[in-house]
Amino acid sequence: MSKIKILFIGNSHTYYNDMPAIVKDIFAVAGLDAEVTMLTQGGKCLDWHYEQKQTRFNILYGGYDYIVLQSRASNFDPESYLENGKKIYDEWISKTDSTPILYMVWSNKGKKKEQPALTEANVELAKYMNGRVAPAGEIWQTVLRRRPAPELYREDGNHATPTGSYLAAASIFYAITERRRALRVNEGDEPHTKLGIDEKTASAIHTIACRLALAYNEKE
Repeated sequence: MSKIKILFIGNSHTYYNDMPAIVKDIFAVAGLDAEVTMLTQGGKCLDWHYEQKQTRFNILYGGYDYIVLQSRASNFDPESYLENGKKIYDEWISKTDSTPILYMVWSNKGKKKEQPALTEANVELAKYMNGRVAPAGEIWQTVLRRRPAPELYREDGNHATPTGSYLAAASIFYAITERRRALRVNEGDEPHTKLGIDEKTASAIHTIACRLALAYNEKE
């Protein structure tokens, strides 16, 4: 079985809790072998990554199947995100066989009204790139409406708990695989068990992530 090579480009919403490693573990549950690499810097968005030599080199020569581009939540600037995302695509990704995945993050705690701007920018950029959306932010808001709601935010009201990172990883898994049915989660399975996530919560995350990833990536 050949490896699925995935490059993550983002900030702390990618590297917290080693989220790409959680993606790899979820792929393994599905019987798939994923190889993950990340280029991250705390607090940075695509404008910063566009200026880094390693971004260009990894995209052009890394031989990745998927490139995950992450927006930021705090002080999100849709115009800058779209402008730099399009430059990264036009100059580099479009010259490869890689499929872009737009990793939509969640708004900060207590700022739910900021989620639509994050959602709309990622949907627009995915259409421009002919890529796919990993709608973590919308999955996050949906899961928080459950009762009892799991702890997704850390104390800072911005970054993810291990459960929040598991949710983000699930959104990326379903965006890449385009599965139409959620993975079955059993008690004692990994990676949710080692993250301290109960079976009921993990199952709910997979169900919602599968449904919303399909909805956000339906072809018109």
